Amino acid sequence: MKVVIVGDTGFIGKNIYQNLINNSKYEIVGISTNQVNLLENNSSHILSEIIPSNSVVIMCVGIKKQLGDNLEIFRDNLSIIKNFSEAMIKSKPAKILFISSTSVYGEDVVYDHSISEETPVQPRTYYGIAKYTAERILKKVCRDNQLHLMILRPPLVYGKDDLSMGYGPTGFTYKYVNGEKIILWGNGSEYREFIYIDDVGKIICRLINNNFSGTLNLVSGKSYTYEDVLNKLKKITNSHINIESRKRSKDKVDHHYSNKLIQTILGDFRFTILEEGLNKTYRAIIN
Repeated sequence: MKVVIVGDTGFIGKNIYQNLINNSKYEIVGISTNQVNLLENNSSHILSEIIPSNSVVIMCVGIKKQLGDNLEIFRDNLSIIKNFSEAMIKSKPAKILFISSTSVYGEDVVYDHSISEETPVQPRTYYGIAKYTAERILKKVCRDNQLHLMILRPPLVYGKDDLSMGYGPTGFTYKYVNGEKIILWGNGSEYREFIYIDDVGKIICRLINNNFSGTLNLVSGKSYTYEDVLNKLKKITNSHINIESRKRSKDKVDHHYSNKLIQTILGDFRFTILEEGLNKTYRAIIN
């Protein structure tokens, strides 16, 4: 089976490639942004020529919110998905796996229940709106052209190759290693779910041959606070961490997720616990 990874040199795409490359069942085709820049007008034609028919396509390309949350980023992400969708119509792959994000649920939206795939989306950032718009476009394209689609929504992904330096496990670890001050909003008591990068790659490897179609949150059902992240980092490094607390500009919001659907689909999959993932991230960075 041929598996095409669009965006194979990015944070998530690179990990998926590494997880698949040693599996003799698959012939891996990696497509980097240098090969096909999906912001360019002729990119859909170029991409469709590269993708074999009846292949599995994993779409990892997108502009991260850490690079800005504005209308320009929104426009560029829509251009990327437009060109990608046109290529899918021409190439007609057997299956498409699209990497979306839990940001579609709204990062500052208050929920009185665990978030599931059935929870109505309420994106509040241009990034989240772009991700949800991309989902809707791909759903229509795939429905109209009888293509198999999986929409995968991971929470904040962390690990050593994440160079975005965002607010969370990877950003905190890099700042500690570089001797920089870590800014903590409020007391860091808001709950969020994080997923270690290797888990994303392993899950996607298992989904390639799965018949599931629809939307899936890549969640363990275990949330942590940002204070938890820092306390575990202190324990791993056995040293003082320079932290500066600043007043929140918004009210504290906790997010917890239901993992019922992913448990049903993947069964015995073991998610990496935060302390283990942080330790791997820290060791990889210092080495």
